[in-house]
Parts: sequence; structure tokens; C-alpha cells
Amino acid sequence: HDALPIYMEESRKRANMKWLKENYESITIRVPKGTREQIKKWADSTGLSMASYIQEACKEKAEKI
Repeated sequence: HDALPIYMEESRKRANMKWLKENYESITIRVPKGTREQIKKWADSTGLSMASYIQEACKEKAEKI
């Protein structure tokens, strides 16, 4: 497809960032070295992104409480 003019690319980026800010929250976690790669492998094996995999794991854990 044709590339968008720079000013339109910037406008799209700003719109995307605004939408994300209005609709999502961000969580940062620190894990021991190597853990991120292990989580990525698990997520890849299920066809999920790391974020989706972690969200599903949290939901499963919460259901057991």
C-alpha cells in the first residue's frame, strides 16, 4: 500500500495513543532474568501474545480463589 504522508502518520500515532490512554491501563512488572523469555515461549506455544497469556493466567488464578 502507499505510504501515508508524515503528517498523517503522526496524526494516526497521536490518535492511537489517545485511544489507548482512554481505554487501557499499563502494568509494569519486574521478573528475574530469563523469566520474560520463558513467558514468551509459553505464550507463543498457545498462540497468544505475552499480554494476553498473562491476563489469561491471572483470570485462571483468580477463579481458584
